[in-house]
Order: sequence, then structure tokens, then C-alpha cells
Amino acid sequence: MAIKRKQGFANAENLITRGVKARRIDEEDLADRLSELPDNVILHIMSSLPMKEAVRTCLLSTRWKDLFTSISNIELDGVLRKGALRNRFMEFVDGFLSLRKDISVDRFRLCYGPGIDHRKINEWILYAVRHGVRELELIFQSGTFETRHFTDLELGVFTCKTLLTLRLFNLPSLVLTIPTHSCLPNLKGLHLTFLKFSDDESIRRLLSSCNSLEELLVQSCELSNLNKLSVCHPTLKRLTISGGFIAPSCEVEIDTPNLVFFDFGCVYCKETRLSLRNLNSLSEARIYIGFIAMSSNYCNVTDSVFDVMRALSCVQSFHLTGICSGIQAMLQRPSLIPEFPNLTFLKIGTCNAGWENMLVRCPCLETLAFELEDVDPVDWRTPKKYPSCLRHHIKAIKIFALKRKNIEFQLVEYLFKKAGVLESLTVEIKSVPKREQRMMSKNICALPKASKKCHILII
Repeated sequence: MAIKRKQGFANAENLITRGVKARRIDEEDLADRLSELPDNVILHIMSSLPMKEAVRTCLLSTRWKDLFTSISNIELDGVLRKGALRNRFMEFVDGFLSLRKDISVDRFRLCYGPGIDHRKINEWILYAVRHGVRELELIFQSGTFETRHFTDLELGVFTCKTLLTLRLFNLPSLVLTIPTHSCLPNLKGLHLTFLKFSDDESIRRLLSSCNSLEELLVQSCELSNLNKLSVCHPTLKRLTISGGFIAPSCEVEIDTPNLVFFDFGCVYCKETRLSLRNLNSLSEARIYIGFIAMSSNYCNVTDSVFDVMRALSCVQSFHLTGICSGIQAMLQRPSLIPEFPNLTFLKIGTCNAGWENMLVRCPCLETLAFELEDVDPVDWRTPKKYPSCLRHHIKAIKIFALKRKNIEFQLVEYLFKKAGVLESLTVEIKSVPKREQRMMSKNICALPKASKKCHILII
């Protein structure tokens, strides 16, 4: 019996030994296969990795260590709490860039926190500019980097002829001044987030220096000091202006004949002059008009809303959301609503009185969505008009943020009764306990339907 046990242990040890050897052979074989890859393939793999992971590949072989300094995508994260780590970070970046010599840079991303020498930052960014950077992203998370520190950079960054994409993010203490001789001839994408421009002329110079610009994002920027925000560009295709407050004295001018996507979500007043022209190529518009009637200084802006709607009447997809007295007033005055002959998708942010008047002006509408997040609990009013698109064209209805308000359930009931060719209803139930969700789902599914082929999805 003991002999059999010893033989069993011996067999087990042999199996384990063979397994370890086989695993070692597989690992060695894999390492050999990786080492056989050409340099350009290995560089492509390393450039796709985060910087920390790319550094670790240097441990695999001396060949990979040499290749590491040739990667074309450089991501530097200098948001560090301890002073010793910041010093090591600056030493690492200096050493790394010195080893790269004259190798070109495709993408350069720098996230900078407090405690990093601004002179080092200037040197690193200018290094990328001098080495033909195509995509530049600067994220400054420190109030110690001031306007005077950026002066040397401005001429280099805003005259870079190789740049295709430029992203500037979170410069809380930086007032951006664009050089007179700025020139970005190949720039196609420009993203500006949490910035403040020195004056109207500065942003005008920036846009006029980008002859090939196709995408512009202005997000949460300080616009209150501007007298005029002018976006007039012949090649622009996508425009987003959101998250900022536009002063009453400011004029916003949009003149973009090739624009296909427009996202506008700002707080503005009746006094603000909003001019939209030459938007005949526009396919999708997302408009959020926020809280303009929450103060004695904010007046009814029905006329302004009407001007916006008329300028966007050629779109195929339209998102109209926000809490605005102007929107409500316009919806209840059908004569103010322009016709949307091409519209196939509509998302509106309310189910209050007058929403059906919007549908009357959309004869080809196929998908209707309601965003009920901001709906006030008011009494339901059965729509006075019965839009023909609801009976003959709308095939999909989506309702987001449904809660337990009676008005919302009555809305679903009305849509079921009137939508004659409806194929799908998607309902998102939000902030409701699971038990009540099941009950609400059951009640929705039990409602009578005009369309017998409607599928219901509750999420």
C-alpha cells in the first residue's frame, strides 16, 4: 500500500514537472515570437499602451528598452501629491525626451498639477511642437500656471503647421490671448474647455487662423466678458457651445454653411442677440435653453426661441430640452412654430400643454422621445390637436426618466391610443423602488393600443 502511494506521488510530481516545463516552453516561445516582430509593429503596440505600461515593457528586453524612446504617442501625467514624486517625474520626462532625439511626435498629452516647474512645461510642449506633433492635449489642474507663463508658448502652439487636433482644458487662472500672427493651417479639431478669452478679437483671430477647421467645441468657457461671440467659418462641420453663461450685452453670431451638427446649451437672456445664418447643411441640432426665467433680469424670450427654431427648420434630428418660458409660450402658439419638413427624430424635454403643436409641424416624424427629468407635476391636459404624424408615421417612441407622476402615465396612455403604426415603445423608469417598477411595468403593458404590432421595452 505504501509503495502504491509513493508511486502515485511520483507520478503526480512528474505531471507537475512536465506542466511547469511545458508552461516555460510556451512562455519562452511567446517571448521569441514577440522578439521576432518588426520594430514598427512593436512600436505600434507600445504607442497604444498607457505611458506606465509602456515603461514596463522595457523590462522584457534591452531591444524593447531602446524602442521605448521611439514611441510616437506621449502621455504625461504630472498630477502628483508628493514633492519627491514631482521631482522624479520632471527628471524622467527630461531624460525620456533627451533620448528621443529627432523622432517625430504624433500625439502629445500633458496633464499638469501643482508643483511642476512651469519652465519645464514650456520646454516639453515646445519639444512636441518642434517635432511635428499632430494631436496636442493640455490639461492644467493648477492655478499656479498663469497667463505670463503661457506667453512663450502661445506663438509656438498657435503657429504649429503640423497640428490636426488641439485640446486645451481647465486653465482656471489663464486668460487666453491669441497672437496676431497665429496660423494653424491644417487644424481640423479644436476643443476649448474651462477657458477665458481676453477679448472678442482674440477668439476671432483663433478661428480665422484655422483654414481647415471641421470641429469646434467650446465647453464651460467664461463668455461673460465678450461683447460678441462670432463663429463664422466655411469649413466647419460640427459645433458645440455648452455650459457657459452668455452676458445680456453679448451678440452670438453663427454663420457656417457646411455645418452638419450643432449643439447649443447655454444660459442667456432676452437681451442677448442670437443670430443663426446659413445652416442649410445642418442635419442634427441639440438645443438646451436653461433657466432664463428664474430671475427678474431674465425675461420672456419667445421671439428669440422662434428665431432659433426657424434657423434650424431644415434638420433631420432635433433635441429641444431645457426649462424655458420661451419654449412653453411658443409651443402654445402654433403660428410661431416653423415647419420641419425633413425631421424624422424629435426629442423634447416636456409633456406640458402645447407639445402636440410641435408634432403638427413635423409631417415626416418617425421617432419621438420625451425627456421627463425636468417636468413639473402639473395636471394632464388632453391635446386639442391630433397630429397626423402620430397616427401615420411615428414608429418608435422613447420616454426617459419616467417616475410616479400621474401626468406621465396619462401621456403613455394617450400615445398608445393615438399611435396607429407604432412598432416600439421604450420606457425608462427612474428613481422608483423595484416593487413599484414591476407594478408600473405591468400597468403600462395592460394599456389599450392602437397598433397591434407594438413591442414594449421597460428599462
